[in-house]
Parts: sequence; C-alpha cells; structure tokens
Amino acid sequence: MFGVLAFPTALVYRISNTREAQMRWMLAWTLGLAGCGTSDANKTVAVPRNDAELRDFTGVALASDDRVEIVQGPTFAVRVEGDKAAQDGLDIHRDGDMLKIGRKQGNFWGRGNDGARIRITMPTIATAVLAGSGDISIDRTGEDFAATLSGSGDMTIGQLRGDRAALTVAGTGTIAAAGAVRHLTLSVAGTGDIDARQVKASEARVSIAGTGDVSADIHGPVEISLVGSGSATLGQDARCVVNRVGTGTVDCG
Repeated sequence: MFGVLAFPTALVYRISNTREAQMRWMLAWTLGLAGCGTSDANKTVAVPRNDAELRDFTGVALASDDRVEIVQGPTFAVRVEGDKAAQDGLDIHRDGDMLKIGRKQGNFWGRGNDGARIRITMPTIATAVLAGSGDISIDRTGEDFAATLSGSGDMTIGQLRGDRAALTVAGTGTIAAAGAVRHLTLSVAGTGDIDARQVKASEARVSIAGTGDVSADIHGPVEISLVGSGSATLGQDARCVVNRVGTGTVDCG
C-alpha cells in the first residue's frame, strides 16, 4: 500500500531574493516532507517556488467566488488557505501593476462551497477590482485609491485615507468603507450600494443610475447626478447641487 503524503491545506508564498530567505524556504519544505505518513489538516508550509512576479504590484483584481483579505505590510506576500481542490484551481499571476486572482479554465468553485481564502500583504494598494460573487476586505488604502465592484460580491475597506478615493459599483454588490479623504467620488449603476457613512470628505461627486443607494459624510460641496429611484444621503454639512431625473431622493444639509 502506498504511503500517504500529508499535503498542507495552506500555501504561503513569500517573496524575497536573499539567500537567507531561500534557505528558510528549503528548511520549511524539508520539514513538510518529513511529515509523510501523518495528517495535519491545519498545517501551513512555506513552498519554495519562483514567485518573482508576485511582487511590485499596486492593485488586486479578483474574478472568482473566493475570499481575499488585503493587509498593509513592509513586504509582499500571498498566502492561500482552504480546501485543497479549491486551492489547486486558482490562477494567481501579476499583469502589469495588478495581481490577478481567478480560476483556471474549466474550474469553477461556487460561492456555496468553502472556497479558497487568499491573504495578501503589500506595502500599499491603489486599485481593487472585484468581478463576480467573491469578497474582498482591505485594511487600509494608499493616498489615492480606486475600487470597482461588478457583480454580487462585497468589498469592505477599513480605512480610506489621503487625497482622493473613487468607489464604483455596477451590479448588486456592496462597497462599505470608513476613513477620511479630501475628494470622494461615488458611482452606482444598478441595484448595488455604497455605504460610506463612516467616510469623511471635504468634497464629493456622486452619480447614481438605477435603484442603488449611496451614503457618505461630506463636509463641503457635492455634485450629484441621480437617474432613477436611488437615494443619496450625504450628511448635514453637505452643500449639494443636484441634477435629478426620476423619483430618487437626496438628503443633504
């Protein structure tokens, strides 16, 4: 009877060019192989591979039903956890400034299943894109940030900061954010929502087409374009100029 290899349920990709780091990779891999014949469902092993491309990106794009957590840190790292079949079907690669996460051709992992969980560490993030029904959480953004959500997934941003931020929803999903920026651009097309009640901004531009809802805490001028039955709630200190077609509502100071 063949022996059983205890494959790890979590793969950790850390990017470093130092010889010391390479030696740590080899040691971790050797220790992982030493566990053959045993099973540890919670084991995490650092896997040596050429991950030079999984660094020097400023944006992340998710086009699958998986879950992504993005945290700020001094170096780049990508860690994948979850069901082994879900991990094996992932396609993670860098395309220009974007780290793209999707599924290999012919591999679909429905949201109803326990898909993969991807944790990304990076020095700063400027762009986040979510297509489909996956979820993205971001602990904090860079000085200028843009997020786009299309589909039914959700995106959560713990701290917007800096000069400008642009949040766009096209579909049924929701972007929820907190923080503070100087200029905030919010755009919804469809039935999705942007919950930025905990985001303070000095000025804003808001566009709603459809039935979606937008909220934020604006302390200054706001330009609003509203087509359909959506709503905009922008705080008591917002000074709004509204261009409206339809039955939509605007709540400004």
